[in-house]
Amino acid sequence: MSDSEPSSLRILVTGCAGRVGSAACADLIGAGHHVIGIDIREPDDDPPFDFRLCDLTQEGAIEPHLQGIDAVLHLAAIPAPRLGTPPAIFDLNCSGTFRLFQACADTDVHHVVVASSINAIGYFFGTVPFELDYLPADEDHPKSTSDAYSFSKQITEDIGAYFARREQISNACLRFGAGLAPLAELRLRMGEGLRSARALVEQLVAQTEDEARSEIHRMRSTYDEARRGRTFEGEHRSTLPHAEQRLMSMRQNYFSFVELGEACRAMRLALTTAFEGHHTLFVVDRRNSLALPAQLLARLLYADVAPRCELLGNQALVDWRRATDLLSFDSQISATQVMEP
Repeated sequence: MSDSEPSSLRILVTGCAGRVGSAACADLIGAGHHVIGIDIREPDDDPPFDFRLCDLTQEGAIEPHLQGIDAVLHLAAIPAPRLGTPPAIFDLNCSGTFRLFQACADTDVHHVVVASSINAIGYFFGTVPFELDYLPADEDHPKSTSDAYSFSKQITEDIGAYFARREQISNACLRFGAGLAPLAELRLRMGEGLRSARALVEQLVAQTEDEARSEIHRMRSTYDEARRGRTFEGEHRSTLPHAEQRLMSMRQNYFSFVELGEACRAMRLALTTAFEGHHTLFVVDRRNSLALPAQLLARLLYADVAPRCELLGNQALVDWRRATDLLSFDSQISATQVMEP
């Protein structure tokens, strides 16, 4: 690809019928690119692009759709552990991704963007709880996955690195933060939850240090008990009250946030920016989802995790800077806008 963004690319989008896929296709078309979309099911509405049925897990299925393609956006995946059996998740998320990259190598397509996940570290869905090594978490943080979905994203990133080495396929694996819906929908779905989680933090701050530590220990223990019971795989249910469950969930997602339109813009930048090699990138807003001082959140909710650097203002607790450096991506929408009544 040239150093300047081409006026129009032919982009193949896998998983185009999904919620994120359809939004990404609309964004690319709006930017003047030609989209070919593939999925195992047809979109709910007539798509404004060339749609084709395709099952990535079938040998030889993808190659015909790669003819004349400039870049691939790979979104086809089972997106949560409860939505498929572990073998089904592995078949699509891992084997399907390998088949796609191999087909790209065989057809001389050398630019691929993949939806990884903030869960590739294994911190949120994992059935074996562990603590972070440091804050802010970055793309080099060790992985300790113990659920099929997070493991599949770990393998996805390894697949990207393998094909960059072997076949010189430039690729970016994007780890999206929590949110991934339009702002108006997030206000309806998440606004009250964010406000209640923030209020709970303010209540904890008002307690003595020992009282707050005891309360957080209780919440974490109950939350982790549910994870060990495989709550995210549809089995054991958490017994925490809603606000406490929300706060612990946000903790395990590092208080990260990205709005869907901003995520689509990051995908488009990754497709149209010239780079070489394999890159794993957090795609998150540079501000934490509660708009609270990062030092306060770290001290209160990650008491056993050492910051690697000074935490400034209400910065995110995952490092956003690699996406900024490589793609010039900087989210323009923060969770503060979601909390607005």
